[in-house]
Amino acid sequence: MSVYLGYLVLAGLQSLLFYKKDELGQRHFNSRPYIWICCIELILLAGLRGYTVGADTATYLKALDYYSAIPILKLPITPLVYPFDFEVGYFVLTKVCAFFGMSKTAFLFLIAMIIYIPVFVTIKNHSRIPYLSILSYFAFGMFTYSLGIFRQMIAISILLCGWKFVRERKLLMYLLFIGLAMLFHATAIIAILLYVLYGVKWRKLIWFVFPAEIPLVIFGRQMAMLAFSLLPQYSGYIGRQYDQQGGSYLMLLLLNVILITCIILDKKGRFSDDMTICALILAVLIQPIGYSMMIFGRIVPYFSIYLIFALPDAVYGMGKTFRKFAGIAAVAILFFLVYRTMNGDPYITPYYTFFQSIATN
Repeated sequence: MSVYLGYLVLAGLQSLLFYKKDELGQRHFNSRPYIWICCIELILLAGLRGYTVGADTATYLKALDYYSAIPILKLPITPLVYPFDFEVGYFVLTKVCAFFGMSKTAFLFLIAMIIYIPVFVTIKNHSRIPYLSILSYFAFGMFTYSLGIFRQMIAISILLCGWKFVRERKLLMYLLFIGLAMLFHATAIIAILLYVLYGVKWRKLIWFVFPAEIPLVIFGRQMAMLAFSLLPQYSGYIGRQYDQQGGSYLMLLLLNVILITCIILDKKGRFSDDMTICALILAVLIQPIGYSMMIFGRIVPYFSIYLIFALPDAVYGMGKTFRKFAGIAAVAILFFLVYRTMNGDPYITPYYTFFQSIATN
């Protein structure tokens, strides 16, 4: 746990080094070098980790071992086998890495680059306060997922690259990114909802969202079963360890609070991006269903990922008078959430490096 907190503290301290004064003596933040340094550090953190850090890391590395043991000439025609029956995109990626004899650590570095580089590029292009975006990525669970849920987090990162095509209303280009993301996780098809909602007058619909959460909590199981009927390849989760009900309503509360804050600021002309509001609306509507089936909650990050842009935008929109206070409060709350969600999580703690695992074997 201390390693993750150390990274976040370091990222905060580093941000102080990238302010520079212009000819008028005003301070400006030079985000490009800051973003890349933080990105490289996070790739190192994830790439050097031990082989069981992350929920499904061990399974993905076993798949690499399995295909690495197959003769090179037979590898291209080797079929999918359980439990390594991944989507075709991830399947091909694993085969290519096995073909070139990639080590487990090199594989983890590659996965980290595929996941984090698009995230940090999007932060550079769209975040008003990059450090808050990095903190939010940890606090709202995306980083924890990235250490073990490779396929879905790759899909989410691919979709972030298609952000601008939603705003520019270029459907075919956005569908291209959805299709590419679906090669890694079929659930990425749900991202089409963002394009649809952004294209309608969401401001007239917004106040219907909050009452809708109650029936979605009550009938969430039925909604989840309907979704699984549309994606039968994931029906194997039903009745297994991830088919659980319940959980903390904290995430739903936070989504509602941040969404309402963004709506208020939008009405005052202090919020810069409608698309993040649309994404939060979808997250708020999908999150309640996850309480009836835990695995369904993994769909929420397709939209809750936009919290890493919405929260900094909201803090910035508070204006000069309250911006510093709001920023300090946000940092404190986010660190609390990081500690609450990550401390003692058996999938990611204790953190150890592959050097330590070698030393103990």
